[in-house]
Amino acid sequence: MIDLRLGDCLEIMKSIPDKSIDLVLTDPPYGIGYEYIGYEDTKENLVDLIKGFVPEVLRVAKRAVIFSGVQNICLYPQSDWIMSYSWNTTATYGKMGYNQWQPILFYGKDIRGFGSVNGILKSDSIKLSGGGSIGFLSKCPKGKHPCPKPEIIIKKLTARLSNENDTILDPFMGSGTTGVACKELGRNFIGIEISSDYFAIAKKRIDNIIVPML
Repeated sequence: MIDLRLGDCLEIMKSIPDKSIDLVLTDPPYGIGYEYIGYEDTKENLVDLIKGFVPEVLRVAKRAVIFSGVQNICLYPQSDWIMSYSWNTTATYGKMGYNQWQPILFYGKDIRGFGSVNGILKSDSIKLSGGGSIGFLSKCPKGKHPCPKPEIIIKKLTARLSNENDTILDPFMGSGTTGVACKELGRNFIGIEISSDYFAIAKKRIDNIIVPML
C-alpha cells in the first residue's frame, strides 16, 4: 500500500489513529537556510515546527527515527537513544573540521531481534563508504529537492527498524526517498508533503519503481 498525501502534516496526522504506524522515518528541515520551496528554513521556524510535529509523531508511531542534524539535537525532546550514520571520507565542514557523522534521534522500543535484523547488523550506527552523495557534495539536479538523503541510508534504516508489510510514515516526504525504499523493500508507506512541487517529484519517483513478482 502506497498512500501519498499532499498537505500540511500537522493537520493530516491528526486523522491517524494512535500507535497505528510501525515506524516514522523522516528528515525534517534543519533551520540552516536551505532553499526549500514555500518554506523559510530558519531556526525560529524549526523550533515551531518541532513543537507541532513531534508530539503527533510520538502519538501515532510505535517507533520513530528523526534526522536532527548535529546542532539541532538540543531543540528536540529527549530521545530514547541516539543512533548515527557515518562515512569514511569528507562531506561537510563543521565547527570542528570535516563532519563525518550525523545523529539520528530514536523514539520508542527497538524492533525485536538479536544479532541482525533483516540482514542488517543490529547496531545503533550505520557505516558507509564514500560521502560524495552527502552534504555539500550531494548531486541534486537543478529544481529538485535541496536536501535529499542518499537512498542507501534510508534503505538500511528501513530494513533495520521495520519488517516486511509494516506501515511507515514520512511526514516530510520531500522528493520521496523513504517511499522508494518502502516500495522496494515491501513496506506499506504513507507520505505527506506540503509542497506540490516536491509532491510531484516524489510521486513520479515512487510510481516508477517496479517491484519484481515473486
